[in-house]
Amino acid sequence: MLKPFPDGSAPPLIHVGRRPVHDRAGAVVAYRLLFRDTAVGAVATPARTAALTQTIVAAFTEFGIEELVGPVTCLVAVNRDFLAGVVPLPFAPGRTVLAVDDPFPLDDVAVAGAAGLAGRGFPLAVDAYTWGTPQERLLPLADYVTLDLRGADRATADAARHRFSAYPRARLIAGHLETAEQFEHAFELGFRLFEGPAVGRVAVASRPGLSTTATARLRLIAVLSREDVSIDDVTTAVTQDPAVSYRLLRAAGAAASGQTSKVTSLREAVVLLGLDRIRGWVALMLLSDSATFDRHRASVVLSRARFCRDLAALHDAPPDAAFTVGLLSGLAEILGLPTDRLVAALPLADALIAALVDGAGPLGAVLRTAVRYSDGVVERLPGVVDPRRLVEAQLGAFRWTNRLLATAV
Repeated sequence: MLKPFPDGSAPPLIHVGRRPVHDRAGAVVAYRLLFRDTAVGAVATPARTAALTQTIVAAFTEFGIEELVGPVTCLVAVNRDFLAGVVPLPFAPGRTVLAVDDPFPLDDVAVAGAAGLAGRGFPLAVDAYTWGTPQERLLPLADYVTLDLRGADRATADAARHRFSAYPRARLIAGHLETAEQFEHAFELGFRLFEGPAVGRVAVASRPGLSTTATARLRLIAVLSREDVSIDDVTTAVTQDPAVSYRLLRAAGAAASGQTSKVTSLREAVVLLGLDRIRGWVALMLLSDSATFDRHRASVVLSRARFCRDLAALHDAPPDAAFTVGLLSGLAEILGLPTDRLVAALPLADALIAALVDGAGPLGAVLRTAVRYSDGVVERLPGVVDPRRLVEAQLGAFRWTNRLLATAV
């Protein structure tokens, strides 16, 4: 159950739908990710771009792509803004397929952008294809083509399949199959991939969403835009925004895959992702979020993180890791989520997970000190701590947080 905010409301939910794509053996080989909210209009409007960016941000940061689709391919809708490079694609080429499914103006710039993305290794899909539309210009680049077979009889489906023999690179998906009869026809005609209500309906995943002040995000983008920006500058700016911190830790998961060490702090996440990738993510987050991060929630999370950082030396714990532990602990409390669920998909070092889930180790002692002292349980603090240092650290955390929030909208 979601923990209510001070005004009695609940945290907003992020919704991402996924629709399975099956092969001839019945196995799920891909999922199509869908934004589950009101987003009308099929042209490349700012509202449409915002809806698409929210899908990408939610899928790759709020949930984690492994959590949503596991080891299979995922298809994510893009429009002209993505193809033309107006909105960056912050994830690396791989098994995420860029699906073009809207009849937006497919001009020379968009086609050239699509060719460039394909050349960089991004698989492309043309969805709900109709002959004679501008989408035909993308067929030589397409790795997948979805045919809309709603209401199509056997002869029509067969004719559509044969017309694509000139594009052997593209794998055809028999799409929008609404009845068992349509599926049987597509199967008998030799289609290898199938999608639609007849083979698998959309399942929606929801979780509390994190949003932030536009001011903090713009400040981070400003830091990232400087030519002389350092890793420490970026880390400092990222730590001032709890939601961005959390999302970049999630985004670092893919980059950390296969590494011998896991992320132990936000600074390591910044190093692991690289400045270019972070710029892309932050730009998408700025576009996708319209709500501000509530001042009370921000104060609780930021002051706990800073308090933990300032207490780190008392327990011989690393300050950056202590800040991260305090940040994630505060987010879990505000959202009313079990800590183990919140951190399950994060690429955290064992010491951070042990501190957050079990309260173990020096970092666990830091967190227990911060939480218990803030709650007034001073008789159960771990270790011997000078009361004056606790007062100074907490007041310092409050001052730091208040100065930061003073510039927030």
